[in-house]
Amino acid sequence: MKSSAMHHRSHRTFLGIVLIVFWGIALYSSILHAPFIFDDYSSIVDNDAIKSIKNSLLDLSNNRYLSMLSFAFNYAAFGLKPFSYHLVNNLIHIINALLVYYLVIFTFKTPYFSSQQSAIHPFTDSPIHPEQLGTSPFTHSPLFIAFSAAFIFVSHPIQTQAVTYIAQRATSMATMFYLLSLVMYIKFRIQDSEYRMQDKKPFVYRASWIIYLCSIISAIFAMKTKEIAFTLPIMVALYEFSFFNKSPNAERQTPNLRRFLYLLPILLTLLIIPLSMLNFTAPVEVITQDIDVYSRETVNITRMDYLLTQFRVIVTYLRLLIMPVNQSLDYRYPVYHSFFDSQVFLSFLFLLIIFGFAVYLTRKSRIKIKPPSFPLSEGRQGGSDINSPIHRFTSLRLIAFGVFWFFITLSVESSVIPIKDIIFEHRLYLPSIGFFIASVSVMEYFIRQKKVKIFAIIIVVTALSVAAFNRNLIWNDPQALWENVLVKFPNNVRAYNGLGVIFKEQEEYDKALIQFERVLEINSNYFPAYYNMGDVQYKLGDYKAAVTYFIKVLKLNPSYHFHLDTLNSLAITYSEMGDAENAVNAFKEAIKLFPSSVMLYNNLGRQYIKMGDFDSAIEILKKGIEVREEPHLRSNLAIAYAAKEQRNKNAGQIKK
Repeated sequence: MKSSAMHHRSHRTFLGIVLIVFWGIALYSSILHAPFIFDDYSSIVDNDAIKSIKNSLLDLSNNRYLSMLSFAFNYAAFGLKPFSYHLVNNLIHIINALLVYYLVIFTFKTPYFSSQQSAIHPFTDSPIHPEQLGTSPFTHSPLFIAFSAAFIFVSHPIQTQAVTYIAQRATSMATMFYLLSLVMYIKFRIQDSEYRMQDKKPFVYRASWIIYLCSIISAIFAMKTKEIAFTLPIMVALYEFSFFNKSPNAERQTPNLRRFLYLLPILLTLLIIPLSMLNFTAPVEVITQDIDVYSRETVNITRMDYLLTQFRVIVTYLRLLIMPVNQSLDYRYPVYHSFFDSQVFLSFLFLLIIFGFAVYLTRKSRIKIKPPSFPLSEGRQGGSDINSPIHRFTSLRLIAFGVFWFFITLSVESSVIPIKDIIFEHRLYLPSIGFFIASVSVMEYFIRQKKVKIFAIIIVVTALSVAAFNRNLIWNDPQALWENVLVKFPNNVRAYNGLGVIFKEQEEYDKALIQFERVLEINSNYFPAYYNMGDVQYKLGDYKAAVTYFIKVLKLNPSYHFHLDTLNSLAITYSEMGDAENAVNAFKEAIKLFPSSVMLYNNLGRQYIKMGDFDSAIEILKKGIEVREEPHLRSNLAIAYAAKEQRNKNAGQIKK
C-alpha cells in the first residue's frame, strides 16, 4: 500500500513537470521567429565581441561574461538567426520554472518543516497529534504550493520581456544560476542534516559535498552573468537561518560554527562583482571615485531621487504582478524629489507595512519545540515525505521568506544605484519568484477546500497564460510593439525613435524622418534621433547634412556609449565626400576608444587602400587580424598586398 501510494505520488510529480515544460513551450512558441529589436542590435547584431568564441572566452573581466559567451555560441552555431536565440531563452525560462518547483519542494524537507512532528498550536500552545494533521484545517500540501508557484512563474505575462526580449538573456540566465545555487545548497544541507542522524555512509556524504561544490560554482556563474546575482549570498544566509535554524531532533541541529563555514564560500562570491570592476591596487581616492562611477549608470538622477522614485516604482511592480494590464516595453515615469510628496510617502508606508508584516509572520512562525505527549509515527520522522500535509502555521515562515525574497532581490536595481531607465518589466523576473511563492502560500493558508484551491489556480494560470500569449503576439511585430508603447505613453521619444528605425530599415525614409523629427520636437537633446537622422541623410546622399547630425551626436553624448557607430558613420561619410584626412582621423579616434572593434580596423584599411596608402592599409589590417581573425580582414589585406605589388611593378616599368 505504501509503495503504491509513493508510486502514485511520483507519477503525479512526473506529469506535473512534463506539463510545466509543455506549458512553457506552448506559451513562447509563437515568438521563436520574432525579429531582433531595440538593444538586440547593440548586444548581438552589431556586437563584434560575440562573433568570436575565442575572444568571448578570454574576456573574463566582463561582468556579464557568461551571457555574452552564450550569445557567442549562438552566433557560432546559427549566425544571426533569431530563432536560435529565442529557443535558448525559452529553454532557460522553463528550467527556471522547474527550479522554482524544486526550491519549494526542498524547502518542505528542511528541519524547520520537519518540526510539524511536534507541532504546537500557536494560540492554544497544545500539541497537535500527527494523526490529526491529515484532516485538520490547519494543514496543506507542499506539492500544491510547488506546482502552483512554478506554473504561475512560467505563465505570467510580466516574464515576457525577460524571455522574449533576447538581450535580456542576462536576466533569465543569472536567475537560473541563482536558483540552481540555492537549490543545490538546500539539497546539500538536507543531506548533511540527515547524515548526522544516521550511521556513516561515506559515499552519500561525499556525494553531498559534490552538490555543495555545484552550489558554489553556480553562485560564481550567477555573479558572472549579471549584477542582480549580488544578493544571492544574502538570500542563502537568510534561507539558512529561516529553515535550518531549529529542529525537534537535536541530532539535526547545526552548530553555529559549522553553519558559518558552510556559508563562508558563498558569502565570498560577493567579492566577484566589485573585483571585476575595481582596481584595488590604486590609491584610496581613486578606488572611491571608481566605486561612485561603477555604482551608477547615469548622473542625471541623484541617488536619493532615484531611491524616492523607486518607492513608487515598486508599488507599480506589485500592481503588475497582481494585475498585469497596460504592460509596455518602455515606461515613462516621473522622477520624485521629496520624501514628503504624497505619492512617495504613501508608497513608502505601503511597502513598510508589507515588510513589517513579513517580520511579524517570521516571529509568529517561530518553532515552539515541546515534547509531544504521544509517540511519533515512523513515517513522520524527519519530515522526509513532502507529500505529507504541513501544519498551516509553520507555512507563515514561507510567506515571510517570499516577501523578503521580493524586496532583497529587487534591491540591486531599485535602491540607491541610479539606472537611466527608472522602470523595466524584466527587473521583476527574479523578484517575482518570492512574490509567487508567498501568494500561493497565502492562498493555501486561507482556502481549505482542495477542489476550490485547484479550481482557483487553474483559473489564475489560464488567465495569465492568455495574457502572456497575447503579449508575445505583440512582440512578434516590432512596429506593433512600439505603437503599443505610444498608445500608453504618447510622448515616449524612444518609441518614436524605434518606429523611425523600423521605417529606415524598410527604406521608407520620408516616414522615418517624420518619426525622428517628432522625437526632437519632444526632446531636442535626444542624441539617438540625431544619429538616425544622419544615417537617413547619408542614405539619401546628403553627406553634408549627415556630417552635421553625426557631430551633433558626439557633442550631446557625454559618454563613449554610442560613439563607435557615430564615429564609424562619420568617417565613412567623410570618405564619400572625398575628405580623406577627416575620414582617417575619425577612424583613428574610434579605434582609440574601441580598440577591440575589428570593423574599425577593416574600414580604416579600406580607406587607406582607397587613398593608395597600401603600407598603412597593410599595417592597420594586420592589427585588426591580431584582435580577431575575420575573412573580410584577410580579403582586404590580400587586396592591399596585390595593389602594392601592382604599384611597384608599374613603377618599375615606368623607370625602365
